[in-house]
Amino acid sequence: MPDENVLTEIELALKQGLEDPANVSLSGQAVPVRVVTPDPDLVELTLPVTTLQLIDVRRGFDRMENEFEVEKDLVAGTARVAWPEQPYDLFYTVRGHTASSRDDRLLLGQYLRFADAHPVLTGASGRRFYLARSLAFRDRSREREFERALTFEVKARMPVGVEKLVPLAREHRVEVEAVNGT
Repeated sequence: MPDENVLTEIELALKQGLEDPANVSLSGQAVPVRVVTPDPDLVELTLPVTTLQLIDVRRGFDRMENEFEVEKDLVAGTARVAWPEQPYDLFYTVRGHTASSRDDRLLLGQYLRFADAHPVLTGASGRRFYLARSLAFRDRSREREFERALTFEVKARMPVGVEKLVPLAREHRVEVEAVNGT
């Protein structure tokens, strides 16, 4: 499971980027961002506001990212193999809440431009996170309104601290005798 400190750092980097008036604004004013949890309780919001919600965490399967460290102990004949970090994909829903549907769509366009203009986010610790967005919109409402939410995918390396002690393979030399005396 991903480290909560890294999740907080990702959410802070997204929040700072989305609250910057150069990236997302209404009439030149910054739109505050509120990080919400998937709690079924009603959340009271002051308009306008952007909500950011973590909706899914998946293990990344990029083979290049699955690096590990090996420390050999030749005397003991063992090696310590450690996987200090592993890749994860985090999915966030970003949604604008305003008094008019026109402003909601305006914010949605700005979220799209923000994701395209910032493929790499840097957290407070200097950690880098890679940002992508969903490519398609679907009309999911019965009232035929446009969807007002966008899904951001953040690729991050999370500390997991997995390590194992394994025996070293020893080299075996095989002597081959000549057949038929040659």
